[in-house]
Amino acid sequence: MHNILEIKSKISDYKLSFVDTIQEIEYYIDQPNTITFIDDNVNNLYPSLQRDNNIILTSSEAIKSYTGTARVLQNLTERRANIQTKLVVIGGGVLQDLIGFCASVYCRGIQYTLIPTTLLAQADSCVGSKTSINFVDRKNIIGTFYPPTDIIVYPKFTQTLSKLDYTSGLGEIFKFHILQNKILDFDPASSIESMIHDGLKYKIDILSRDEFDKGERKFLNFGHTFGHALESTSENIIPHGIAVIIGSMVAVMISKELGYNVSNYDSIIEKGISLIKNNNLTFKQEWFDLDLLLEIIKSDKKSTGKLTMVLINDKPFLENIENTNILIKVLNQIYEII
Repeated sequence: MHNILEIKSKISDYKLSFVDTIQEIEYYIDQPNTITFIDDNVNNLYPSLQRDNNIILTSSEAIKSYTGTARVLQNLTERRANIQTKLVVIGGGVLQDLIGFCASVYCRGIQYTLIPTTLLAQADSCVGSKTSINFVDRKNIIGTFYPPTDIIVYPKFTQTLSKLDYTSGLGEIFKFHILQNKILDFDPASSIESMIHDGLKYKIDILSRDEFDKGERKFLNFGHTFGHALESTSENIIPHGIAVIIGSMVAVMISKELGYNVSNYDSIIEKGISLIKNNNLTFKQEWFDLDLLLEIIKSDKKSTGKLTMVLINDKPFLENIENTNILIKVLNQIYEII
C-alpha cells in the first residue's frame, strides 16, 4: 500500500494518505465538531458511512453554483459552524470544488478533509488546492486556492463506479502518460492504486514548482482546451474525463499537423480510441462545430482572447493556434474516428 504523499503549499502544507478500509474513513466522520457532506450515491452504496447528521447532496454541475453555495453556507450557519469546525467532503470533483470553496470563505477559512470517491478525483483533482463554482454560463469562473488539511484516498471506492465513470477517471491518467512521454506504459488493466499514486506524484512534483498556475502547471491543462468546450457543446453528455481523452487526441493531432515531433503518436490515438469506444457513447457532429467551440473556449476563465493550447513536441509547451483550416480538419477527423 502506498502510504502518505506530502504536498507543500505556500498557503498551508497538507498530506494525502492511502487507506485500506472503510473504517479508516469513518474515523474522520466521527470526530467532534465535524460536519460531513456526502454524495447521495456514495451514501446509498456505503451504509457504514451513513450518519443522521450527515448532509447528503446530489452531485451535478447545477449544485456547483451560486444557489448551491448559498445552500451549503446556510447549512453551516444553521449548524453554528465556527472557526474550529472541520468539514469532511465525501464525493467526487463537484462536491470537492463546491465545499472547498465554501470552506475557504466561511469564517475567512475553516479546515476541511477531502475523501474523493471517483477515479477522476482520486487520480487528479483532489490535489492542487483549487476550489471553484460556476457562475451564469461560465464553468469554474469563481474560485480560490485553498488546500484541505488532509486527503484520504480509498482506492476500493472505484469498484462501485459505473464503467463510464471509471473510464472518465482513466482520462486524466491517459493525459499524464502523454505529458510524461510514457504512453506505451499506459495500461487500463494495471493496478488502479499504482496508477493513482503515479499520477499524483507527477502532479505534486509540478505543484512544488508552480502552485498557482503561473507557469509549468499550465501544462496540466493539456487536453482541456477542447475538452471543456466539448463538455459544454454536448451539455455534459460527454463526461469530463472522456472529453479530456478527445481533447488530448485533438492536441496531439494539431501538434503533428504543425510539424512537431509527437513520440508514439499512433499509440496515443489507438489507446484513446479504445478508451472511448469501450463505452458505446454516441457523438453528434454539431458538438464539434469549430465556431461554437471557439466561442466557448474564448470565454473560459483562463482565456486571453486567443486560442492558446498545450501542444507536444516531445515535451509540452504553449502555442497560439491561428490556422483554422487545421482545426477544422482535425475536428472532422476526430469525429470520424470516434
